[in-house]
Amino acid sequence: MTEQEFSYKPFASQGFYQVVNKQLVEMVDFHPGQRVVDLACGTGAVTRLILEKLKGARDSLVIGIDMSATAIREAMAQLSNVKDVALELIHSRAEQLSEIVKEHVDGVVFCNGIHMVPDKTELMSEVAITLRPGGTFAFNTTFFNGAVPEESEQFYRRWMSKSIRSLKKNHDMLPSRDVEKVAARVQLSVEEYEELLAQSGFTIKRKDLCPAPMDLEGFLAISQYEAFIEGAMPGVPLELGSESLQNGARLAFEELKLKDVPRNWLSVVATRD
Repeated sequence: MTEQEFSYKPFASQGFYQVVNKQLVEMVDFHPGQRVVDLACGTGAVTRLILEKLKGARDSLVIGIDMSATAIREAMAQLSNVKDVALELIHSRAEQLSEIVKEHVDGVVFCNGIHMVPDKTELMSEVAITLRPGGTFAFNTTFFNGAVPEESEQFYRRWMSKSIRSLKKNHDMLPSRDVEKVAARVQLSVEEYEELLAQSGFTIKRKDLCPAPMDLEGFLAISQYEAFIEGAMPGVPLELGSESLQNGARLAFEELKLKDVPRNWLSVVATRD
């Protein structure tokens, strides 16, 4: 199996995902002439939104950074027609931000990836070092303590139960109990994010909880993403884990007669002190 087959692209292509990320970019007062970093830029969808806000000035610069070399190559292809704004696309980890970006920037955007970073204190320190005083750090996530409303809990229990049964029935396997939780499964609360930002020298300017219901296609898409599979099905080969999660999602939607499942996104805009 290739990296592309278990990439983030199917989930990033979902309509609700594009809407919440566009809302985050719109929450920030970016304008032509600024320098902005798009962390975990993926295939460049959010990068393009930022480029649109910065076009029209020769000194505008957008730097896209992603740990996936495949995603960076696709972003290069997707954004090959960019004009009027300088663009750099770099294969690297978010935790190495200050080593990559040597000069201060006006903004850092991190869409639905902060939950994947094990040491969030280190990450915020890196962002603070990279931003100019007064610069903006904007991020969102749908993997936090509070993302799942009470009315959605039954679906998630049913989904995981059906997925594990599918794995056992079809492949005589069970997820490992010995594998340590991946970072995405250790979810912080809104209050914990607020505390981390304050400790790292940021002042929150705006914080929104944004409802964004997910339909079956959204769950099938996230079930094709490597990091999610590893978190939900630890120790299970990606192909088998993905298949089981998709089977479980279909069965849970059918049994509960659902059209979609309520879910919240946390969006935060903060400035460096």
